[in-house]
Amino acid sequence: MPVTSFSLLVLSVLGAALLTVWALSAFGIATVLPVVLVLALVARWGMGHVPFDDPQG
Repeated sequence: MPVTSFSLLVLSVLGAALLTVWALSAFGIATVLPVVLVLALVARWGMGHVPFDDPQG
């Protein structure tokens, strides 16, 4: 993994954490928790394993 991609990944995670902390302080846990759960489930679905497809095989 190139250094640029790794640093972008780290900055994205830090940004998401800061955004979550800000949203929790601004809107409260009852509003933010369902949104965070939905985003986590969408990310889990998006990064799911894709089976190998070999049309020649």
